Amino acid sequence: MKDLQSPSRVLLYSHDTYGLGHLRRNLVIARQLLGTARPPQVVLASGSPVIDQVPRPPGLVCVQLPPVVKTGEDEYRSLEPSLTISLVRRARSAVLSDVVARWKPNVLLVDHAPQGMKGELLPIFDELPRASPRTRVVLGLRDILDDPERVRSTWHADGVYDTLEQSYHRVLVYGERKLFDLGETYQIPEPVASRLEYCGYVTGDRAEQPTRPSGVPRNRDYVLGTVGGGGDGVEVLIATVEVAARVGALAVLCTGPLMSEADRRVLRSAVAARPGTIIMEHVEDVGAIAAGARCVVTRGGYNSLCELIHLGVPTVVVPRSWPRREQLLRARGFAARGLVRLVEEDGPELAVRLAEAVGQAMAMPTEPPSHALDLSGRERVVDALQRVAREDGSEVGLRFLDPVRIPA
Repeated sequence: MKDLQSPSRVLLYSHDTYGLGHLRRNLVIARQLLGTARPPQVVLASGSPVIDQVPRPPGLVCVQLPPVVKTGEDEYRSLEPSLTISLVRRARSAVLSDVVARWKPNVLLVDHAPQGMKGELLPIFDELPRASPRTRVVLGLRDILDDPERVRSTWHADGVYDTLEQSYHRVLVYGERKLFDLGETYQIPEPVASRLEYCGYVTGDRAEQPTRPSGVPRNRDYVLGTVGGGGDGVEVLIATVEVAARVGALAVLCTGPLMSEADRRVLRSAVAARPGTIIMEHVEDVGAIAAGARCVVTRGGYNSLCELIHLGVPTVVVPRSWPRREQLLRARGFAARGLVRLVEEDGPELAVRLAEAVGQAMAMPTEPPSHALDLSGRERVVDALQRVAREDGSEVGLRFLDPVRIPA
């Protein structure tokens, strides 16, 4: 693995208010950082309620932020019913401030939310010149954020454009400019536009060997249905069972750890008449199971699509369009390039339309063209973080400091 001299301390911030996507992407970046020949210390501050249930790379230190869940456009609630969202936001901000002040990271990489959840990062940015003046602040944005007009309107109203200019040394885009020009789409002005760096898509390792789920005979094809964290999508899994039966395959369903118990009961009831259907809550390497599938039906999350395209498995996407439209916009773009088949969830007879798309996907080449997507994002992100740490010309960003205990 290519190794440049690394920053000694990297703090990753992942607000994690819906699903698993942000957490999974940050874990990929953390693993890449920790896999260099001279790895830095890496701390991940995450609000995910399931951070202890997902595999983490050795050496990664995690700081749990009080978890919240997104309930609407810029609306959140605490997972602890007795706490108001205002109190939780202040608590999360206090935890982050304490980590920054006591640990003094060389680089702070913020995922997706320039101001954090409900502005929780703004106090940290105000304190940085005093608490940790050598910290370089970097923003990592996925290829698509949401409907362009909505993003621009929200960013103007909330002062995000000012935050980008005043607080961020670099903005890394986890995508390709030729596919989705983030700077133009969201009207990023100078001088921030000159700080944009397109890194390609961030994805984990490709599964070396397919893993057949327990209970699936070796002579049977299976269709894998997966809906990310599982906060929604039970209807997609039910339709996947019907589709698998139509193509003579078994259905393997991955609900995700965030699916509600009510949705689990609905799913179990719906598949009771389909013997052989396998339901899994969560697996460590869903990519290995996907690699052995005849076809995969999935939501349109960033990580899921990147990993499936990396695997070359026939894929049908049923993207969510709430609370954001980014999945729908990405799925349309990828479908236009022939990388996936798209079925929009709105509309009648989901199973019928899904069956047609699965048949088309199964007729696609099993390997997409090598140039279909630039999937070298994780390497370029780490390279960018290493360069950013050296930009002030000081030795602080180049030498490795003694270990510091992270505050609990």
